[in-house]
Amino acid sequence: MTLKNTLSWALIIAGLIAMTACGEKGNKSAPTDGGPKPLIDGTQVTSLSEGSKTQNGPPSEIMRQQAEGSDSDIDGHPQVNPNEKAVTRDVIVPPAVEGKWKAVKIMVRNKVDEEKSKMEMVDLGSSFMIDGAPLKVTVGPFLPNFVMDRASYTSGGNELANPAVRLVIEEDGKTLFEGWAFAKFPGMYAFEHETYSLQLMDFIPINNS
Repeated sequence: MTLKNTLSWALIIAGLIAMTACGEKGNKSAPTDGGPKPLIDGTQVTSLSEGSKTQNGPPSEIMRQQAEGSDSDIDGHPQVNPNEKAVTRDVIVPPAVEGKWKAVKIMVRNKVDEEKSKMEMVDLGSSFMIDGAPLKVTVGPFLPNFVMDRASYTSGGNELANPAVRLVIEEDGKTLFEGWAFAKFPGMYAFEHETYSLQLMDFIPINNS
C-alpha cells in the first residue's frame, strides 16, 4: 500500500469517528424525561398535566373570568365582604351625584329557562317583583364611581368609572340579600339563587333640559 493510499484511509476513518461523536452529542441534548419543551420565540413552553387550570383569551375575557364568582383582588375594585357584620358602613351620595341619576336597567336572568329572562328599568328608590317568584327587589341608591372606606360607601365623582347600585332582595318579608351589583364586575358578591341572577346593565340620568 502506498503512502498516499495510507493517508487517504486515515482521513476517512478520522472523519467517520468525528461524525459518530457529533451524533451522540446531539441525541443527548433532546429532552427524554417529559420535562419543559424547548424555547419557542423566547418563551418556555411547559406541558400542563391533566386537571391543571389556566386562563386563555384576550385580556377582557380573562378579567371577566376573574370577576365572575371570584373573591380575589381585582385591580381598581374596592373589596366588599358581604358577610362582614362587625363593620356597619353608611351609604353617602355626594353632592356631585345627588339628583343626577333617575333609574337603572337590571337584567333578571332565569337560569332554568333563558326565554323567561327579562330586562327591568327601575327608578331609584322603588321596587319590583320578579315574575313567577315571591322575590321583591328594592333598587337604590346608585353610585357611578363606587368607592369605600371603613365608615362609608360613596362615589368618587359622577363619572361612570365603577358603576354600582344597592339592592335589597326579600322573599315573603325575609331579607335574602343586601349588597351591591357592579356593572363591570357582575359576578362579584352577586345575589346567589338557584333560579335567578341579577345584573346591572345600564344607568339612566335625569334629563334636566
